[in-house]
Amino acid sequence: MLALFLTSLLRGTFLLICTAMFLGCGSLAGQDLMVDRYMACPMDSVWNSSLESLKAYPVTVKDKANGVIETGWRVEYVQGPGYGLLGREGMGDKERSQLTLNLKPLESNTVRLQIAERRQHWGFRGGSRIYDWYPVQPSQQKVDHILNSLTKKLEAEGCFIES
Repeated sequence: MLALFLTSLLRGTFLLICTAMFLGCGSLAGQDLMVDRYMACPMDSVWNSSLESLKAYPVTVKDKANGVIETGWRVEYVQGPGYGLLGREGMGDKERSQLTLNLKPLESNTVRLQIAERRQHWGFRGGSRIYDWYPVQPSQQKVDHILNSLTKKLEAEGCFIES
């Protein structure tokens, strides 16, 4: 009887630990930032201006037929939190971001643009991988910078952008 009780207690504890780990990992996952814009402009103009606005990123996918532009990771050095009693610097704290643009032509020279950003931080993580990439919240400022650059290019061509 005692063995059965201990076995069920052990299973329950194991299940509880696994659930906590699963939920904890999910809460650390971060989220993609998704922004929508509608543009009264020809698709070719939006496509070309989008590629120009992404010159700072390594573009890995250019699928004009499906309206998809994806970038590889772009790494930037950032000021990370200090570690230890003396607040020492981490081992090269940096963040990287990756963008996906979806362009969908609608009726009469209107294009729906969706920009999604994924961001990760390189830093102290603990555990078996002391330093590693881990998801963080995307940067609204970086996405706004891309959108502002794109808006200026398209407005110079006489396009109207809904904000």
